[in-house]
Amino acid sequence: MRKNLYIIGARGFGRETAVWLPTWPGFADQYVIKGFLDDKADALDGFGGYPPIVSSVEDFRPGERDVFICALGAVEWRRKYIGIVLSKGGVFDTFVYPLAYVRAREIGAGTFIVGAVEISPDVSIGDHVLCHPNVVIGHDVKIGDYAVLENGVFCGGYSEIGPGATLHTRSTILPHKTIGANATVGACSCVARNVKKASVVFGVPAVRIDE
Repeated sequence: MRKNLYIIGARGFGRETAVWLPTWPGFADQYVIKGFLDDKADALDGFGGYPPIVSSVEDFRPGERDVFICALGAVEWRRKYIGIVLSKGGVFDTFVYPLAYVRAREIGAGTFIVGAVEISPDVSIGDHVLCHPNVVIGHDVKIGDYAVLENGVFCGGYSEIGPGATLHTRSTILPHKTIGANATVGACSCVARNVKKASVVFGVPAVRIDE
């Protein structure tokens, strides 16, 4: 029996998710997308062909065959709304594109890894991590819970991405470097030194810009 899948967030990334998933090999055998959870009831106005917005996250009550995927890009909102669903006993399945090159040692619950991603052996990925297309992760990398890796991010071998860190588009993390918890790396930056927790860095080489 197929599971009922609900997508958290009906904005841009949510619409992308609703289009991507049905094209994945084997998806239709396991899931049926029932709709979006979003507190903005008119978020899909002007867009056609998408599943409906069935409820807000706050008002939804998970059923026995219901599972969830979070299609929100910002870490703070991912934490908030995933936390609400978890507090109600909701279950987040892990979604890894079947044709991606993924050799990770472990991948946590609720993690979403889309197509054109390369993940080398002995990588550890936490819960509710988001990997956009064209991400490349070298061997022995550690990625903490709720981290977000946007399009084209590269993480060199033995680098460590802390919980809640955001790596913006085409940023590069050199081998053996650490990105602290809740830190942000700007688009197209190259990180050549460790990044402290909750800091914002940008540039080539990346320097702190939130001081």
